[in-house]
Amino acid sequence: MPVSTDGGRLRRLCAAALAVQLGAACAQRSAPDASATSAPSATPPAGLTPPALGPAPPAVGSVVDEIAPVYPKADGAPDPLAAQLCEALHALPARRKAACCGGGAGFHAAAECTRALSFAVRAQAVTLSPGEVGRCVEGMERSLEGCDWVTPLAATIPAACEGIVRGALGDGARCRSSLECAGGLRCDGAGPTDAGVCRAPLAAGPCGLSVDALAAVTRQTRYAEAHPECRGHCAGRACAPDVPLGGRCEDHAACGRGRRCVDARCSDAPLPPAGAACLGGLCAPGARCVEGRCGAPRAEGEACARDAECRAACVRPDGRAAGAGGVCGKRCAAAP
Repeated sequence: MPVSTDGGRLRRLCAAALAVQLGAACAQRSAPDASATSAPSATPPAGLTPPALGPAPPAVGSVVDEIAPVYPKADGAPDPLAAQLCEALHALPARRKAACCGGGAGFHAAAECTRALSFAVRAQAVTLSPGEVGRCVEGMERSLEGCDWVTPLAATIPAACEGIVRGALGDGARCRSSLECAGGLRCDGAGPTDAGVCRAPLAAGPCGLSVDALAAVTRQTRYAEAHPECRGHCAGRACAPDVPLGGRCEDHAACGRGRRCVDARCSDAPLPPAGAACLGGLCAPGARCVEGRCGAPRAEGEACARDAECRAACVRPDGRAAGAGGVCGKRCAAAP
């Protein structure tokens, strides 16, 4: 049965955002006791030049390493476009959810997003277009109208917000995120506390071992489509060639970008619209697969039996999770 990898990728991206903030608060590591290191021989054999030993080891208790976020603190006012985008991606949905559910907006990542994205813009590693940012903001505002989008999870971002952080660094350049690399390149070795280098996708080798700090806070959940790790696909933490059309497959990723695993065979058939039969459990954007058929999410107040039928959740009037007899509406907290 084909499985989608979007949920796992999103969890890794969310973990990255948390790791970025925790990195700055990590304790500094101390050097090992110098007495535990054996000293080199004082007298080399005749005719041999003693090797260079490098600098003396630090004293006990001195700092030898400091863990810090890959995007450091930056002085000065934030970049205006970065602040506008991050406000729409994080602060706006937090305020709208609070208005629907009561209480304050609570924690959100707008400040961290603004800080990291402003740094990348000022370093001329990424560019933002006023037009694209404006369309993303408009799309977010439309998607957050009413309250029937509210769930315990982060609000879904519209297509207008994807792919708008554009990389400016070429092959071999030092980078902090794959979003900083030009299209087709990825930042090899980068993580929440480590920089990397812009490289072409790998034909073979390890993959799926890191998270992208900037992609996490800017909610670029599909960044790997423009910045793939592998020439083929990532399977079991290693790059592998894509399965050809018609070949046997176990998941969608094995078939390559733009293809799907349908009835255990790779297919490039288009995703079906609302009203058509699902294709490998998938439907065209805007539709949901429910009991084998694609359908548009039901509006707030319409009858439902499961969450997949609704834009947000299928609930009973008393707020409990619903089976038969539920109605589509908001869910402010996780179901008991």
